[in-house]
Amino acid sequence: MSARARAGGRPLTRTVQVLIGLSALLFPQTTPAQPVGESTVTELLSELHRLVNGHRRAAGCEELEWHEATARVAEGHSTDMSRRDYFDHMTPEGTDPSERLLAGGVTWHGSIAENIALTIRGPETVIELWLDSPPHRANLEECSFTHHGLGLFRDRWTQVLVERPDG
Repeated sequence: MSARARAGGRPLTRTVQVLIGLSALLFPQTTPAQPVGESTVTELLSELHRLVNGHRRAAGCEELEWHEATARVAEGHSTDMSRRDYFDHMTPEGTDPSERLLAGGVTWHGSIAENIALTIRGPETVIELWLDSPPHRANLEECSFTHHGLGLFRDRWTQVLVERPDG
């Protein structure tokens, strides 16, 4: 549901908007998510990339450059979360985003961060969920990040942000 949506003709309060966003982040969909085709995933991730960079420009940050190796790591995390039915920045074994990046051959100079979302509603909902979550918003608005990769598998979205990756 959009932050601009209305309930009963009245604007939604900010509290209701945040609760709607949190419910989409915390509770799995009741209908099983269906796999989408590769071209559809590419289009969805391209749109999310555009939305992220639009927000960063508005926040006074440089746009993030696409980093293919980081995108493979993000896609792998989305796939793993979906196939093993969990939703967390840590795998069930305790592997964190930095360990996943290193295992994927990505090194960097500075910081990294990760945003995740659980929704079948698309890029506009994903960016709204991240903007309604203070830690996710802070990641999007951290101007030191220079690159990112996005991943999507079924209803699991992952963004990995990296500062000055090698290669």
